[in-house]
Amino acid sequence: MTSFHRLDRTIIVNTAARLVEEVTLDRLTLNHLAKRLGVKTPSLYNHVHGLPDLYAELAALGMQRLGTQIARAAIGKSCADAIRAIAREYRTFARTYPELYKAILKSPEMQHSAITEAENEIVQILLQILEPYRYSEEEAFHRIRGLRSLLHGFVSLEEAGFFREPWDVEKSYEKLITSVLDTMNLSP
Repeated sequence: MTSFHRLDRTIIVNTAARLVEEVTLDRLTLNHLAKRLGVKTPSLYNHVHGLPDLYAELAALGMQRLGTQIARAAIGKSCADAIRAIAREYRTFARTYPELYKAILKSPEMQHSAITEAENEIVQILLQILEPYRYSEEEAFHRIRGLRSLLHGFVSLEEAGFFREPWDVEKSYEKLITSVLDTMNLSP
């Protein structure tokens, strides 16, 4: 058990992010977290306002980390190459941090400025990638929603164990990305 003499919101949220990957998001409790931090549960209330507040912080952290990873993946790439890199990184993030990814999925029901800001940053990255295609703003948003929906659907089905067939899941994902790029008229 780690003991923190100076507890703050950042330490609490980062520790909770590691803990949810061990115990799952649904089983996270403030008692678990306090024990991990080496403090009594009431001490956490000086920094977070209960479990819903902590969930919102985890969603924001997850969205920020996902945004950072997809931004890095897109650096130096354009158009289809950038979308491919982002799609791969999206899946890698969801597979590496499945519980933090689940926290992100709960974010629409939460009113939290950091979540909104992180989501907007992801959308801005995608808008910049689509800029050379001169879509109207509305059309670009439709395409971004479609892309995110397909990526999430694949990742969610994979995580739930639906892809047990003998065919290569990596190849399926690459074919999905290629078909998305074809549909978006973004193929190289």
